[in-house]
Amino acid sequence: KMLAQIGLIIIVIAWFIQLFFSLKGRKDITPGFIAAYLTGVGFLIASYVQGNSWNAMSYFELGTFIAALLVLINRLRK
Repeated sequence: KMLAQIGLIIIVIAWFIQLFFSLKGRKDITPGFIAAYLTGVGFLIASYVQGNSWNAMSYFELGTFIAALLVLINRLRK
């Protein structure tokens, strides 16, 4: 449960990072946001693994992790 809470806190921080940059006029997705978001989702996935509680939601989290990772890779290649 603690890992899930940490993950959600990191995701909230990631959104504030993105909000900060968008208020400064930057409209693209920042690599810092994606990295923080990936970390947060990673903690959520770790909480599923630790609790041995894989369910439909955990697979959705894994899917968002993979999608965000691909976005980050694409973003860093530019």
